[in-house]
Amino acid sequence: MLRFDTFINQEEDVNFKDKFYTFVRSTSIVKPNMLIAILTFSICLAARGDLLSTQILDTRNISNNQAYIENELSQIISDQFSLEPVQYGFWLYKITYETVDIHGNPHIASGSVSFPRVDWPQFPGEEAFPILSYQHGTVIEKSSVTSVNGEWILNAILTGSGYVYVEPDYLGLGDSEGRHPYQLAEPYGTAVVDMLRATRQLDAQRDDLKLNDQLFLAGYSEGGYATMAVQKIIERDYADEFSITISFPMAGAYSMSGIMTDVMLAYASYGQPFYFPYVLFSYIESYPVLGSHEEYLVPEYVFLYDMFDGYHSSGEINAAMPSIPITIMKPDSVQSFQENMNHPLRLALQENDLFDWHPEAPMHLFHGLGDELVPYENSQLAYDTFLANGADDIHLELIPADWGGHSEVAPFALFGAYELAKDIQMINPLGDVNQDMEFNILDLVRTAYIILHGHDNEYEVWAADVNKDDSINIQDIVLIVDLALSS
Repeated sequence: MLRFDTFINQEEDVNFKDKFYTFVRSTSIVKPNMLIAILTFSICLAARGDLLSTQILDTRNISNNQAYIENELSQIISDQFSLEPVQYGFWLYKITYETVDIHGNPHIASGSVSFPRVDWPQFPGEEAFPILSYQHGTVIEKSSVTSVNGEWILNAILTGSGYVYVEPDYLGLGDSEGRHPYQLAEPYGTAVVDMLRATRQLDAQRDDLKLNDQLFLAGYSEGGYATMAVQKIIERDYADEFSITISFPMAGAYSMSGIMTDVMLAYASYGQPFYFPYVLFSYIESYPVLGSHEEYLVPEYVFLYDMFDGYHSSGEINAAMPSIPITIMKPDSVQSFQENMNHPLRLALQENDLFDWHPEAPMHLFHGLGDELVPYENSQLAYDTFLANGADDIHLELIPADWGGHSEVAPFALFGAYELAKDIQMINPLGDVNQDMEFNILDLVRTAYIILHGHDNEYEVWAADVNKDDSINIQDIVLIVDLALSS
């Protein structure tokens, strides 16, 4: 049975079906030490966002994808999540790519890319699709990611609906070495940006995949925080490279130094005790000024640090912790933090707050009023501050408290975002050179401009080469005229 808490915490779902892994496109068999040498050499030559390897995980045609989705949805508690039939099957790949860690050092990361599968009598490569980058929820084990587990309901639905579904593992998860930098804004930005770059490289390598210029961002819980961080960082540093169509940050902890700190300092039971040391250890790893974990923890809980190595589950860690997370801390450490407004940990948390900036792209925040783990005030504060900062396309959807807590409202938020996104999603056919979903005089003008002056991006080259002869010329103009007249 599919459980919707996999949207938040995939490692807790022990009911994922056994995955059918096939390896295609293998051109040689190499010994492990040879493979390591080859990979090391390629890394030395790689730049940020370079695609290092691909591996197929799963594939379904349209009918098998529809059957899979119907079977999974039938196991959800009600019929509130019924969907229109999918339009495509999917190809699901694991990719590895070059990125950097929080200190700017080269790093290998992994993730999954699922793109629409088109079968006869249609022809692959004749439509261009938008990217939807889904930032997954909290996991602790390195293996609790889609690039390891394979297909699941989100990639099936979204790819079947005409998105190129991109799901980064994040640093420290999947094939990425080291600890996961949990609830730290910058590492999400670099990992996602570089995976988007790698996805573009995958697009350039394949004839059956074509991207248009739309980019959707979405995520729940940790993924909501990551989505917010990615939008902020793209608009701050990469606006010349990516244009965000819309984002859907859901149930994220955007006020790390305020609301979430108050939750931890309340000396009350917390539903997922592992959250507190996960944050604490991630910050200690990333900010050397904070010192070592021994300085903060009472001696009997120092062992917890070693449990966050990527090979222990949240269930194991929760079982080893008290229900009131702050009690693992030395009382004098807590007192020092409370009294010192310039405490290094407090300053680090403030550096990773995400509620006080000015989003440019449209944003729809979702949060449950009954969220017992990440209070809805995180989204309310972000929404109010964005409006005060002059953002003019920001929306907040608060889900009624009686619909459930953090895990229970996840499907409502996700399907709400899906419904909003499909109203602006574009799937562009060959010949739609200006990406307006129509064949008209503007496509002719743009094609003539490309012939005379060159192109602005790779999409234009693909869209204008209607007869797929690797040349843009008068024959393509004639075909675009035929398309305009017939439409």
